Amino acid sequence: MNTRGRYESKVQKIGLSLDAFSTGCLVMFLLLFVPYVSAGDNLVMWFLPLTCIVPFVVMPIVYMIIHRFDTLLFGRYHLCMPLSAFAAAPFFVIAWSASGAGGAKSLLLFFSVLLFISMIMIYRYCAFSVRARLSNIGIVDRFLFYDVFCAVGCVAAVGAFAGFLHYDGSTAHINTAYVMGGVAVLLALIQYLITFYNIPRLGGRRVESIKSVFAAFYSGMDVKLYLSALLFEAAFATCAALLVYFAVTLDVGIYGIIGVAATVIAVFGVFACLCAKLVVHRSMLLSIMNVVYIVLSCGALTLLAAFGKPGGGTLAGLIISAAIVGVGGAAAVRQTKLRLITVKPRVTTGTVFILSELTMLAAAGIAMLVAAIVATVFNATLSVTAFIYGFASAVLLATAALILCVLPSKRVGPETTYAPTVNHTATRAPTDVTHA
Repeated sequence: MNTRGRYESKVQKIGLSLDAFSTGCLVMFLLLFVPYVSAGDNLVMWFLPLTCIVPFVVMPIVYMIIHRFDTLLFGRYHLCMPLSAFAAAPFFVIAWSASGAGGAKSLLLFFSVLLFISMIMIYRYCAFSVRARLSNIGIVDRFLFYDVFCAVGCVAAVGAFAGFLHYDGSTAHINTAYVMGGVAVLLALIQYLITFYNIPRLGGRRVESIKSVFAAFYSGMDVKLYLSALLFEAAFATCAALLVYFAVTLDVGIYGIIGVAATVIAVFGVFACLCAKLVVHRSMLLSIMNVVYIVLSCGALTLLAAFGKPGGGTLAGLIISAAIVGVGGAAAVRQTKLRLITVKPRVTTGTVFILSELTMLAAAGIAMLVAAIVATVFNATLSVTAFIYGFASAVLLATAALILCVLPSKRVGPETTYAPTVNHTATRAPTDVTHA
């Protein structure tokens, strides 16, 4: 038995998954950024959704650049992968130190968030491409070490914030950002060193025009199918973002706020793993369940906004709602990945991965927009009933997504007729889609 070979193989699998830690940074943004920004200049909140839309333009161009140049010295992805991770970290830290009133701080906040999101998207795509080639893991397949580092990143974000909040609430955000950014950079460097000598140096150029690369990403996309996937994720992102903000306004205490955020993350993580194992077909039942989850959580939160008062009962209601959001969010994310496999003809694993990441960003952008409306109304009225508008918006988003599911698709028919192993727009199974 080759013990050394087994050891090296396991080390490589761990190294391939280290980029998953950056999920903690993204979760920190979704759950904590709304109350953080709303405490300062609320005007900038109206522009933050744009930071989640710009990558729709950036990523096709980055994709073209990566594949256009012959990078035999570093490999196609190993030059961009660490550089983008190193660039993302300082902008992540700046974003958590720029809150406050004033035009200069608002601009700094906006552009730091924009650059962080763009850089982290590039890093995650390059890391995925390396992982896909060395592990032969597809878009919808489970990868144990990746799930582990996703969980570690999310737990680190909430745990570090809880610790710093207990020590000094005024510096909790920036100190947590330092920890998360520093660890993400360190892991990116380790990932680079572990995988650099294992992946073939991809030579040759793929010469494409900007027009053709945008067509490769978006042309022929089933708009109804895509919008349905996006709106389901947006509904849960909206509910999750408002949930923590709501807990802050209800003054349930430091540990109450942390408990709500931790519940969303923990339940989402557990059910994301279960969904990856058990949910292999897209079905109308799953869409209906997503709507039920949203209605239950938003209904409970609406009752708390209308009749709840600070206290144990209110905190219990928030935690129960957080658990429901976690379950539904995991199902929605899994459903989106399955849908994007057949969302357009001639897809590749790289295209599907980028579309999946862009969809999550767009969902976060919609959540930020709804949060900006809620924050504006709340600051004007100083009444928690302002959150009812946000929760109602989440229900409307999920309802619209369900309606789009019912409408027939141009190519693949109603949602109940296809599974991930049946691709009506290509002849390959999802796990065999061309890597690119």
